Amino acid sequence: MSAPGAPLEIAQAVARHVAPIAGILLLGWSARNVLVLYFADTLLAIAVMMAGLLRHFSPPVADDGWAARLNGEVGVIGGGLFIAAIFVLPLGIPLVFSLGGFDVWETLADPALRVGLAWQAVAALWSYTALYQELRRRTPEELRIKRRFALVFLRWIALVMVAGTGIGALLGSYGALLFVVAYAVLSIWTEVAPDRFLRVMPGRNEEASASAQARPASARRKVARRLRDPRA
Repeated sequence: MSAPGAPLEIAQAVARHVAPIAGILLLGWSARNVLVLYFADTLLAIAVMMAGLLRHFSPPVADDGWAARLNGEVGVIGGGLFIAAIFVLPLGIPLVFSLGGFDVWETLADPALRVGLAWQAVAALWSYTALYQELRRRTPEELRIKRRFALVFLRWIALVMVAGTGIGALLGSYGALLFVVAYAVLSIWTEVAPDRFLRVMPGRNEEASASAQARPASARRKVARRLRDPRA
């Protein structure tokens, strides 16, 4: 993030993530439904990255027909969704217990939630298309897919850690609002200072760790050269 644009970008991030909180407090939105949308967004982000990697490592054959290409795309998207589905229970159950249970059908009965989920699905498909195009020109390492995954995954893990304190159950009906506020704060943090966020989370950013390990080694080599040749 460049210094001149930092204040504007920070303000935009804050406004974007505070809007759902305002909707809950001022417009009567359901905090639980907003939390469900956050959960779906996390899973779809994982699915998009996994599908992009699957397509990158199994690219379509140049002389395949459109039917074969379509089947291939459906296959990698399905693979991405399957991988994301593996995370449903470990990432979702702690919050369900903390909120005192969760009625899936009652939640899905809300038309606004269904519209929100549909828009998220469309946005995820659009993101997959953009990622697929990027991966045709650049490698996953250049796009830092691992770092993107870490930010999405660890952001939700931080929310699970908040749920693990039991504070959601203590707050009763306000527990879901607490988690929405916590998610908004974490989202702002990951957008404004992603490297700092990764450093304080378990499984810290490997790039930062490697860089921290490389600096002492470089210093040791420099000292060794000077011992061999004082003029160096």
